[in-house]
Amino acid sequence: MADKLLFGYWGIRGLGQSLRYYLEYLGLPYEEKRYVKPEEWFGEVAQAPLNNEVLVNLPYIKDGDKWVFESGALYVYLAHKANRADLLGSTPDEQVTLAQTKGVLQDLLKSFFTLITFSEEQYAAKKEEFFKTDILWLIEKLNAFLGGKQWAAGNNLTYVDFQLFEIEETLKAFNIDVFNSQANLKKHHDEFSNIAQLKAYLGSEKFIAGPFYPPGAFRWG
Repeated sequence: MADKLLFGYWGIRGLGQSLRYYLEYLGLPYEEKRYVKPEEWFGEVAQAPLNNEVLVNLPYIKDGDKWVFESGALYVYLAHKANRADLLGSTPDEQVTLAQTKGVLQDLLKSFFTLITFSEEQYAAKKEEFFKTDILWLIEKLNAFLGGKQWAAGNNLTYVDFQLFEIEETLKAFNIDVFNSQANLKKHHDEFSNIAQLKAYLGSEKFIAGPFYPPGAFRWG
């Protein structure tokens, strides 16, 4: 339908999963296009209209004739589209807090990505030590940061909570014991997953249980 947004991303969780949560929470009508094979995406990029878009990338939102690329920009665009600019931080202090938290989340994603792209021999030999030295301290930092808070910015739900939830999901799938030991992260995960729109989505056929990352050369996810 012409009045629906189109959300395009790979048929994995990856960077797109938290945006799927966001779309469901905002209640914006949308359809999803999941690219399974690289040639599907790169074939489209080589043709009009995407070959005229300088910043073309996945994920994207198509809103009528308008294209928006880059995951960070999508959170901003969708918040304004839904008249929910509060999700971007209601005060300068909140916006600074969100920027700091997002920086930690990006470091975590990079570390997880490094872990899963180890060669098969390296993965078996190094995964436990790498997790302890490069990932666990960031998990513990986030857990301490959430102490006494309902959401990342305090009392107000923001776009960063959607990203944080997917990090919690990743940790839960990778190391359930560590996840269970981080009480504040676990509390945030439980409260977020019980938001009505998210609870419905998580129990629906639209929800992608896995993979978290592209299959093939990746050791986990």
